[in-house]
Amino acid sequence: MAEVGYRAIRVWVVRSAMGVVLAPVSLLVLGGGVMLLTADSVAGVLGFLLCLSLVLFIGLVWFVGTRVQFLVDDEGLTIVHYVRTHRIPWEQVAVIEQSSSYWTTGAAVVVLREPAGRRITALATTDRMMLYRGENPFAFVDASRAYAPRPPTQAAIAAHRRWIAATNARRQGR
Repeated sequence: MAEVGYRAIRVWVVRSAMGVVLAPVSLLVLGGGVMLLTADSVAGVLGFLLCLSLVLFIGLVWFVGTRVQFLVDDEGLTIVHYVRTHRIPWEQVAVIEQSSSYWTTGAAVVVLREPAGRRITALATTDRMMLYRGENPFAFVDASRAYAPRPPTQAAIAAHRRWIAATNARRQGR
């Protein structure tokens, strides 16, 4: 495995911060469910099951909601979305762009060679996720920098250029 050159979001930090908020809420809901379980009736059991399912749902949202990542290394890109993970070797990357659409502004977009023109947007690199990445969200508010490449896009482009240069050097060395 190649050394990671850039990591957009440190998932354990985000999960820890959200866990600090969600753990007491989950314990409170689960405690309420246990209190309902002490009632000697079907309603108490159903209330407990409802509370338990709510805590499991909170856990699922916590785990899946904090899964997004963007990793750049010498071998390629790893884009982790909520449910799917894309591992893209540099050989498959045609170009790296930056999104300007409303919902994914500032996101790194990887355009693939095969299938030709397929675009994968890295959700962890959007402007909406800047705070999670530890970046200043006001750095690109200025109109002169609005379309400037964001740090994740810059890191991916730089790594892709290094890979292209190394590939060309190997070809010329033959």
